[in-house]
Amino acid sequence: MKRSILFIFLLILGSFLFDVALSGLSTVQAQPAANQKILKLFDDLQDVIISVSNTIKPAVVHIEVVQKSGQIKYKSLASGLVVDERGYILTNEHLVDKAQSITVTLPSKIEYTGEIIGTDKQTDLAVIKIITDENLFVPKLGNSDEVKVGVPHLPVENPLINDFIQTDAAIDPGSSGGPLVNLKGEVIGINSIGLGRGQGFTIPINTANEVKDKLLTTGTIDRGWIGIAIQPLSRDYAKYYKEPDMEGVLISDIIPDSPAEKAGLLPGDVIVEYMGEKVTAEKEEDLNKFQFLVSQTKVGEPAQIKIVRYGTPMTIQIEIASQPKVKADEYETDFGFTVKEITDAIYRLYMLDDKEGVLVSFVEVGGAASTAKLHEDDIIKKVGEFEIKNLDDFKESFKQVKDEKQIMLTVKRGKSKRFVLLLPEEEKKEETE
Repeated sequence: MKRSILFIFLLILGSFLFDVALSGLSTVQAQPAANQKILKLFDDLQDVIISVSNTIKPAVVHIEVVQKSGQIKYKSLASGLVVDERGYILTNEHLVDKAQSITVTLPSKIEYTGEIIGTDKQTDLAVIKIITDENLFVPKLGNSDEVKVGVPHLPVENPLINDFIQTDAAIDPGSSGGPLVNLKGEVIGINSIGLGRGQGFTIPINTANEVKDKLLTTGTIDRGWIGIAIQPLSRDYAKYYKEPDMEGVLISDIIPDSPAEKAGLLPGDVIVEYMGEKVTAEKEEDLNKFQFLVSQTKVGEPAQIKIVRYGTPMTIQIEIASQPKVKADEYETDFGFTVKEITDAIYRLYMLDDKEGVLVSFVEVGGAASTAKLHEDDIIKKVGEFEIKNLDDFKESFKQVKDEKQIMLTVKRGKSKRFVLLLPEEEKKEETE
């Protein structure tokens, strides 16, 4: 525990100590008062870390899940956070997906059977419930919108071994599903998954809390939708519209009979503001923020959108609809991605220009497909040398190649084709998330 805390200090105070080191060892030795201040700072910070640990640990539980993938059963070990004294626990969706059994161990070391209340694959969140007579501690939630770069925060887990706090912000084995806390002891996020040394993803607690409330109320998540296709507004496009300093997202297409069409939006319009928040996207990856804003808007609520239409500023009122739920046969692979049949409805909804192949509907963060840069909405045209025209073709061809050390996919992304090389991980009977 002491070594972990010391390493946290080094991370938090790294830049400060580096400056001290640059001033020269002899200078530091000549200033015993400065040394005492540094040691006092370490002592004070140690007290804070221990206090945070003692505050949050009663709310962090250990979760053991037995899952089945194909014919293989394996065990996942992770953490969860008590969010309601009635026994509701927040954890990751990928941890409980395909769960055959869930065992929750409280800090008291007593085991309980967990029941899935609801899951949301898009945010990788799940709510599970235990029935217990124990008095459960619910921690204070912070405001993740106020988190700033450089502010210290600590991932906490319950791995059923020696109690400890992680020594860095990477989401290492056992941390998945546990809380990320600030030095006030407030939860500011739910740890999702690690992508290797020094990298990790955390779901903001504001988002997690909204998802939790919806799952407890209805068991499902209803996301906002307006029915447009968008692309980044690069500098070249802005110059074309004779607005070189304009920032926003460019509408490239409108889905028929959608809220966007009913509100009068047109292809070529540039969205510069949504519900009072400025919109900007110069690259494809920047589009996610705008899409998230729309998805988080309450269904049925009118939204105000400011656009520029060929140089003319306009304000449009649009009523937010629920994301259409189009049914189609799906196939979930063992390599962290799911594909679905391209039906006529999906062809229209996704505004595709190709009906042959299968649509990638989900890519698990940190999985083999994600590592290989396979994207959601890609259309898989070939698996190895096998041509793919429909879901049956994909299932048959994937079964034939899934045991190979490398799987080459040919995908269509937008107007272009590209190769995606899958490197399947070795199958493990037991893994730690």
